[in-house]
Amino acid sequence: MTVEQIVAFTRPFFPKWRDDVAQRYLKLFDLPPKKKIPALSKGMRSKLMLVLAISRGADLLILDEPTDGLDPVAIEDVLRELVSIAAQERTTMFFSSHQLSEVELISDHVGIIDKGKMVVSGSLDDMKAQYQRLQVVFANASQIPERWEDGADHVRQEGRTVSILASRNVDAIVEQARSISGTSVERFPVTFKELFLEHVRSN
Repeated sequence: MTVEQIVAFTRPFFPKWRDDVAQRYLKLFDLPPKKKIPALSKGMRSKLMLVLAISRGADLLILDEPTDGLDPVAIEDVLRELVSIAAQERTTMFFSSHQLSEVELISDHVGIIDKGKMVVSGSLDDMKAQYQRLQVVFANASQIPERWEDGADHVRQEGRTVSILASRNVDAIVEQARSISGTSVERFPVTFKELFLEHVRSN
């Protein structure tokens, strides 16, 4: 089939099909209507599959690696349009991706799955506000506590330096560190990538 033939073939299966959406994105993604699908590049086929998905008028879209095979410019276009569709059409999107920067850019609610198990989930904004990275430098490695206050979820030591990913009781953890003479403590916000790596590495 050609691009226009697969669109025409797919349309009757979906009562809420949006021709306006299909035509808009065919033009936006510069998909040639007369070109046969096997002759399209991987990136163009990804764009075509996305057009067929978002034109169905569905309340829920499940997208598995939707930007796979796209160049950086096309990725930006696709992500921007997905956000627009979610906002304007009130479509819920279940978005699976290993590209953490993409997830952080467009997602409201995130979950991290490791070895088939959901290890953390929640509002992305809440998670980023909840977690903090603490970097503690001790005057001597022998001063490092064997046990930290509750909330120090992931602790890594390199020489005299300890890196802590804290999910709660941050002030108490900082106070514990500062109670030790000669200790310096710095607090940093946490990116989604850091949260992902810490939870996956710890399992």
